[in-house]
Amino acid sequence: MNIGSAVIIPRTGGGESPGEVLEIYTDRARVKFQIGETYRGRVAPEEIRDLWGYKTVLIKDLRVREGEG
Repeated sequence: MNIGSAVIIPRTGGGESPGEVLEIYTDRARVKFQIGETYRGRVAPEEIRDLWGYKTVLIKDLRVREGEG
């Protein structure tokens, strides 16, 4: 996994979203994902849907998207 890798990100509400690695720290990565129906475990307001969300997650919790190496 490297900066720019396409990954599957665990979401606060229990789901998963496709996203991208922006930065890598010792054991964590800063990632971005497109906001959909929910954000931070709650229903997302219409005005932020389809914008980018950002979070820092443990690298071990990320999965590289299939076919994206």
